[in-house]
Amino acid sequence: MALIALGWSGTAGAQTQPLDGTTQLPASQAPAGQTDSDQTGATTAPSGDQGTQDPNNGNSGAATTDIVVTGVRASLSSAQSIKRNSDQIVDSIVAEDIGKLPDRNVAEALQRITGVQIQRQYGEGSSVAIRGLSQVRTEINGRDVFTANSGRTLSLEDVPSELLAGVDVYKNPSADLIEGGLGGLINLRTRKPFDFDGFKLSASASANYYDLRDTTKPQANLLVSDRWNTGIGEIGVMVDLAYQQTAFRQDQISSQPFYLVNDGLNADGTPINANDRALAQATGRLGTPTYISRGVGIGQYLGDRRRIGVDAAIQWKPTDTLLFTGEYVRSDYKFQYGDYSFFSYNDAGLVPDLTQPFTFDKDGNFRSGSFLNVPENANTSLERRKSVTNDFSLNGKWTPSSNLTVNGDFQYIRGTTDGQRSIVILNSTAERLNFGVSEDAPPVYVISPDANPANGDGSQLNPANYAQPGGYLDHVERSVGREYAGRLDAEYRFDDSILRSIAVGLRYTDRAAVTDSSNYYYYGLTSTPNALIQPRLFRGDLYRGYQNVPEGALFFNRDIVLDYDATRNALAPYVSADQRQALLTGAGYLPSDRNTQGEKTYTAYGLAKFGSDDFVVPIDGNIGVRVVKTKVNTDGFSVESRTIQTGVNDAGVPIFGSGPVSYVPISGNADYTKVLPSLNLRFRFTPEFQLRLAASKALTRPDFNQLNPNITISEFNSGNGRRTASTGNANLRPLTADQLDASLEYYFSRTSSIYAAAFYKKVDGFIANVTTTETYNLGNGPFEVDVTRPLNGDDGKIKGFEVGGNTFFDFLPGWLSGFGAQANFTYVDSKAPSPDASAIDDPSQKLLVPLEQLSKYSYNLVGIYDKGPLSARVAYNWRSKYVATTRGNGSGNLPIFNDARGQLDASVTYTVAPHFALTVDGTNLTNTENKTFYGIKSRPQSYVLNDRRISVTARLTY
Repeated sequence: MALIALGWSGTAGAQTQPLDGTTQLPASQAPAGQTDSDQTGATTAPSGDQGTQDPNNGNSGAATTDIVVTGVRASLSSAQSIKRNSDQIVDSIVAEDIGKLPDRNVAEALQRITGVQIQRQYGEGSSVAIRGLSQVRTEINGRDVFTANSGRTLSLEDVPSELLAGVDVYKNPSADLIEGGLGGLINLRTRKPFDFDGFKLSASASANYYDLRDTTKPQANLLVSDRWNTGIGEIGVMVDLAYQQTAFRQDQISSQPFYLVNDGLNADGTPINANDRALAQATGRLGTPTYISRGVGIGQYLGDRRRIGVDAAIQWKPTDTLLFTGEYVRSDYKFQYGDYSFFSYNDAGLVPDLTQPFTFDKDGNFRSGSFLNVPENANTSLERRKSVTNDFSLNGKWTPSSNLTVNGDFQYIRGTTDGQRSIVILNSTAERLNFGVSEDAPPVYVISPDANPANGDGSQLNPANYAQPGGYLDHVERSVGREYAGRLDAEYRFDDSILRSIAVGLRYTDRAAVTDSSNYYYYGLTSTPNALIQPRLFRGDLYRGYQNVPEGALFFNRDIVLDYDATRNALAPYVSADQRQALLTGAGYLPSDRNTQGEKTYTAYGLAKFGSDDFVVPIDGNIGVRVVKTKVNTDGFSVESRTIQTGVNDAGVPIFGSGPVSYVPISGNADYTKVLPSLNLRFRFTPEFQLRLAASKALTRPDFNQLNPNITISEFNSGNGRRTASTGNANLRPLTADQLDASLEYYFSRTSSIYAAAFYKKVDGFIANVTTTETYNLGNGPFEVDVTRPLNGDDGKIKGFEVGGNTFFDFLPGWLSGFGAQANFTYVDSKAPSPDASAIDDPSQKLLVPLEQLSKYSYNLVGIYDKGPLSARVAYNWRSKYVATTRGNGSGNLPIFNDARGQLDASVTYTVAPHFALTVDGTNLTNTENKTFYGIKSRPQSYVLNDRRISVTARLTY
């Protein structure tokens, strides 16, 4: 029974798809000798919904009739058809309707796929890992796409989800897919005008309410498409526009890293650290390992996102054998926040208030206590990013016969990203800091006056307590990326042969990336700008009414901070005269702030598809090889400063210092060729039951920032330690992986299936920062420098399994038959070197920890209802703890773990009339906390809360 998804006719199941996105004939109309498996290919259609075929079509011999399926059933049926009929292991998400992925955010939609785990940034999904690896390739319609920054992939948060018809995730790609992802490949599919029978109009409007931020933001989507028969052939035009505004508020309460209390004595009997010795003695812990945090802080981030998406396509079919497709895709993304950050912290160690009690757990970890005269910062900051990607493509498809297809494709893509980060710092002192941590609740953070009235009233809302001047930090950055790509593919299909087809192709790319990133320029304030400060209350508001935080604090005016130019102008009177002009001018770029990369690739592949129904177990598959040559050139500067005599002291002894800075151009080149074989096999034990086996070799190239050759070398050394420097490495080689997959799949109806898969990856060349001693000579003789640079390290291994399934309970009577369910579970185990990580108790001891961002366990549970005009979905996603970073900022290189986390989302749609529907959906309905800790849960790092979002959408489709 052929299903027509979303009410469209003329659709087909998963099939080999040319880059133009047109749909091939269903099996019932395929040329003689071409079976259903011949239709499946290395890529599913990179445009439009796939539609679905009855899974038994062409297998059971049952009579077929066309029916119309809409809503969740249609999307599940289409996604299942793609998975079942593909030449390789692939999972898909298909939009239920135009402009309606199951989740509003692309990354959040991907988390429902088995084996995919996502990272969230300020309440929204932002990046993904597939089977534990974050080295994932992103595409739009089978072509390159990237956000201009120091990386290679698209920031998934940049693209409005309304532009997408579906998303496909390839976990073990075959040779005809573009290389670049160890974890896998994510292909975002848009629509084309020939996806529709004729005129198509779809429009939607949403109102999104964010409860912590207490604001509502708009969202809209408009698609118009039509096709005409003309004197020069059939022509189709489509324009799809999407606009989103979102808001967020993130509340955070954090403790600083835990350090071992140093209660030892010097050889002369004096304490090595007097404060630590006094604390250990007063608490009866002399000689007992004791760990104490050096501070506590709160952060409140209030921000906004804005997305504009454009997808414009034109298709022309002058003859039955020719099809041309031109497309323009644009994403325009703005992100900014202005935050209030207030923290009490002393890197040198806190002075204990020994008149107050201290408590520790059984392992010596600090639980609660009081400290005196703790330095405080009250910071107001701006972080802003604007990314624009313009993607132009032209495709031509020629089908001179039913056996031969030739595709030519050209693409030009250009992206820019501009960013700013500025922080206004006010200084104060906590007379007495009462501080406590636990595994079950956010830190206790209370400030009170000490016993001496002369020190003040202890209030952080009193301007008199901010007399010590603060400062201003200023940073800007800009990235520009562009790429030309061209490819030519041909496939010849054989009739009545075990060898079904042979495909060959060539591809060439020329990519350039230029990244400018300024220093963080610091300007000291000569006095506190009292006329420009404002109070921010925390107690009773922060963290949904949490009481154990300061009543509030004073900050530089946030409204001014959100205007980058206004901030510098406002602060100009408060800095010294010799810094004023530099402040007004703003941060600029030195020659060494630029990282320039160029990369060319030359690729050829061959792929043979085969299959036979004559064996005891029918078998089909493909075998191929992809050969890719990569040439990389990098340019930068060595920033060098010789030692010179700067004067003499009163005794006539020469004084030395750093001389003038010189910028010496440096460059690096790399050239490597990789052979990437692949094999995919499918055994069809019955029409419903099949086994897939796959083996391939994959690669991921280093990010551009890792290739950055810039280095700063100063000959003068005023201290006793060795000089240090950091740089990139133009000679990094790509990471490669040998990967094996097996997938057992059972399809027992058009919307019901169960599957189990196992996988193994052996990764060679994990990149890690390593410090080595190098010798330099700037003219006064050789000297040594400890240089930290990324190097290819040891192998890593990733293994695991996935299980899952989905079904509708069609056997139930009446309205109960509308219920359905989806569930999946993933187990991933990894072993990889992590030389950056330090041991919890001994920072000098390096650790081997799991891959960053990898949870060993994760699962999805989705309840569905789809019957008549009502469609609903409740989805719960959970993942176990994972390493957030192996060297946390300000943590003394301690690894930071993210605790286990689950989130509940839901959506309800009611079709009011045949062309009109209303949807209400919500995310983070359970108000999930996000918790992190330093290695072990008894050393908490942060507690974070984000908004719940409730949306109402009206959708009109003709």
